[in-house]
Amino acid sequence: MIVVIPSNREINLGYLAPLIDQGARFIIVDDSEGAITVNHPQFEVYNWGDRRKMLGKLDIGYPKRNGASRDFGFYVAWKNSDAEEIVIALDDDCKVFHKNFGEQVTDVLSSKARPVATCEGSHLNILDLYDGTSDQLYPRGFPYSSRVNYSGAKLHRAESRKVTFNLGLWKGIFDVNGIDKISGPEYTHPEAALKQPSVIIENHKLISVCSMNMQFRKELIPAVYQLPMHVEVIPGWVVDRYGDIWGGFILKTLMDLNNEAMAVGEPMINHLKEGNYTRNIWQEHTCHLINDEFINLLIEVKNTITATEYLEMMKELNEGFKEYICQASPIFKPYLKHLCMTIDAWNTSLS
Repeated sequence: MIVVIPSNREINLGYLAPLIDQGARFIIVDDSEGAITVNHPQFEVYNWGDRRKMLGKLDIGYPKRNGASRDFGFYVAWKNSDAEEIVIALDDDCKVFHKNFGEQVTDVLSSKARPVATCEGSHLNILDLYDGTSDQLYPRGFPYSSRVNYSGAKLHRAESRKVTFNLGLWKGIFDVNGIDKISGPEYTHPEAALKQPSVIIENHKLISVCSMNMQFRKELIPAVYQLPMHVEVIPGWVVDRYGDIWGGFILKTLMDLNNEAMAVGEPMINHLKEGNYTRNIWQEHTCHLINDEFINLLIEVKNTITATEYLEMMKELNEGFKEYICQASPIFKPYLKHLCMTIDAWNTSLS
């Protein structure tokens, strides 16, 4: 197992003890010129200087100053891991509390039978999978337009499918939009429990794929690209905090084309720290305005993509995105131009 963690703060080894004890290898993406040192033989630390040396001009495809910087860790895993190796993505403020976390990861990334979660409409609320939380609680990135008449997730009979990606959920501070913290329901649940330990998300349903706790097979790495963020599209306004959300929409779409299953549930982590919600509201605001446009573009481009290896699918996806640039709204257009450039660099670096 390879564990990828981005940070510009510090790495608390105590948070990771179960995975350290199980012999996992850790790739720390130091999102700075060199602020982090980890004195442990299972840890490798890469900073901006290392990125420049290893990527050269293709470094432009790798985000900085946000969680999407984990892309560089995925690149290292792509280049320096065995074909059957499992990649685990965590945030630096997440504590692994299951002593058998590694065994749980292996178990969920299997073809074992489990219930299938579905819903009316195209977006499924992953927070419906918790027991005892409000039905008005939505994860970061869930489109506001899809909240109208949303009737909740339903679990169907168990199926056995090939699961290559798992979204692990969280106790503690839930990942919700900043603006929802003003008047929405309670979003901190230190004793949160799931209705089912693991479910499969039905094909053609999108979910918010929060990157703080993900596990997946190596072959998915090209499609697990976290999109560049903090891109200014109006003076003083940026596209931000949706790198994993839009990246997750892309990932689920490509997985559906390949008929591979995405699971959600265990193993859970404890999410300990909360960001400044006032700043988060500013960061997320522009994304709320163009979220539906991004999704509609993805649905349209999906019809032009051939089911094959994920790197080739990402190349076809980006060609479809490029064709839409001229039609994009004034807010979305500058971001889409930037995104197409970075995906080109990402794809080239993995080729």
